[in-house]
Amino acid sequence: MPVRSMILLRSFNGFKAGSFSPLRFATTLSATENQSNDVVYNHGRTPKDVDQKLENLPTDILTFLLEGKSMGQETSSAFTVKGLQDMAKYYFEKSGKLIRPKVALLMSNVCNHQVKNSGHDADLDKIQRNQYRIAMVAEMIHTASLIHDDVIDEAGTRRGKPTANVKWGNKRAVLGGDRILARATKLLCMTKDPHVISTMASIVDNLVDGEFMQLEVNPTADAITRFQHYMQKTYYKTASLFANSCLSVAILSECPVEYQQKAYEFGRHFGLSFQLVDDMLDYVASSSELGKPSVADLKQGLATAPVLFAAQEFPALNLMINRRFSENGDVEEAHRIVLESSALEQTRDLIRHHTETAVSMAKELGQCGSGDSLVKLANSQVHRER
Repeated sequence: MPVRSMILLRSFNGFKAGSFSPLRFATTLSATENQSNDVVYNHGRTPKDVDQKLENLPTDILTFLLEGKSMGQETSSAFTVKGLQDMAKYYFEKSGKLIRPKVALLMSNVCNHQVKNSGHDADLDKIQRNQYRIAMVAEMIHTASLIHDDVIDEAGTRRGKPTANVKWGNKRAVLGGDRILARATKLLCMTKDPHVISTMASIVDNLVDGEFMQLEVNPTADAITRFQHYMQKTYYKTASLFANSCLSVAILSECPVEYQQKAYEFGRHFGLSFQLVDDMLDYVASSSELGKPSVADLKQGLATAPVLFAAQEFPALNLMINRRFSENGDVEEAHRIVLESSALEQTRDLIRHHTETAVSMAKELGQCGSGDSLVKLANSQVHRER
């Protein structure tokens, strides 16, 4: 890892996982070797039970939103207003990658496997129902946050389709996102676990904190402070959802606290890696590959990892960062400088750091089919192109 990257990594304060405070950077953990007595299934392929749940999940969310039912249980009033029904169908009939529920479901299997091997007597059917609800809630929170983000950013497209604010206007888009969050809260309460409810609620807290942080610029901040602010925001806006969903399913499995800690750490590092890849792709992928305009972050005035790394080599970028790339030619010039600098390679180094740490956490949780899938999923982030 280049010296500049290591200096930045070593400059951040630690934090205790589970306290929901910002990100901790640590020395990269070496990936643990597979133990000879571990059973590895499917060679990293997603287990069939997870594939089946992911296939059903968008329909189950729609059923919950449109009919007020979850797993056959009446919960509350349905979406009776046509505009809300249309918006729910628009976002959940053809869902995206479902990466958040996929991680939650794989982590559920890993933790349940550990509990079964320990001989602990638990109601596995009940546990799995509630873990599936966490996966649904994770996707609902994510979708609501996308709708709200598009309003704030005045975005016109998402995944190659018009955004809710374009189709229905800002007011209806905000209300639609609010309603999805409200229904996610009701679904979450069905777990009847106060610790889990509090843990998942912290995700929404973090999303709002992250959005406020994104609106702030400190013109007097040095490189370390600026990068720390960016990584804090990245945890709040992206990694918190992965981390706290993983923690929630681990709590539900009744696995030991040290396993809950590792589940949280896997989600946190996976989420940071995931967002860093997105931020890097904004500079190197085409609009058609991304499903949204390229260089979108610069156009919105946002300084992400590539431009922050580039500013260490080209200090002229600092003025552009402080004025949020608002002058004519700023976006194009900043893009050019990033591509000429070592910023993209330094960003890849940071992605590898968090990927390796996530892989280490997954392996420490124990080998099983879903654990192998988590390792493969984490490693795939390094080479993701969209």
